[in-house]
Amino acid sequence: MKTITLSGWGQPHDTLGIIAPNATHIDYAKYDKVEDALADIASHQADIVIGWSLGGQLAARALVAGLFAPKKLVLIATPFQFVATPENSTGMGRDTYNKFRDNYARNPERTLHKAWELIHKHDAQAHKVYSHLEKHDKPSVLEKNWLFWLDALDGYSLHDKNLKILPPTLLIHGDQDAVVAHAQSELFKQAVTHAKLISLQGAGHAPHWHDTAGVKRHIGDFIHD
Repeated sequence: MKTITLSGWGQPHDTLGIIAPNATHIDYAKYDKVEDALADIASHQADIVIGWSLGGQLAARALVAGLFAPKKLVLIATPFQFVATPENSTGMGRDTYNKFRDNYARNPERTLHKAWELIHKHDAQAHKVYSHLEKHDKPSVLEKNWLFWLDALDGYSLHDKNLKILPPTLLIHGDQDAVVAHAQSELFKQAVTHAKLISLQGAGHAPHWHDTAGVKRHIGDFIHD
């Protein structure tokens, strides 16, 4: 079965190769229009889609727009709604988001490093997770227009979307996630007809680095079920 992966904000496009080495890794961050990225994602017509964080939300966006129809979906630490609104309190506070965005606009490298610190924050395997982050080619990561993709997260919510059309979905989320609260995966579980939530104890925002073998096993079991 054909598999594609969509990595998270501020990450190389092939980051999820550690859990899906034979997949096609989509470089959505090379685009400066969400519609173009979604069209690229949909063009692959994959059987399995694995998305981490922003990548998972983009997969969900493409699906609810009816752009493609994979057989199964895996969402890792994916935001249901990244920034909270007066109508829906889910997500990061507006003031926190605005501060982070302004900091990134002024000093991308320093702010990206701060974002990476949040990825391993509270993780029981923090040193292991951080070692993966440190292997990134930072200049190549910074070449991407992450400010645009940060803005793409702002104001987008799945609260008003029909997620019942999503295929069978595996949700994987660390209970110590300091970037996207674990409760956001619980919202997916409530909204998606056929969804299974696996909560990884002691894991932060990068379950695939916290317990690579375990995440690969969970995904394998889900795909072949």
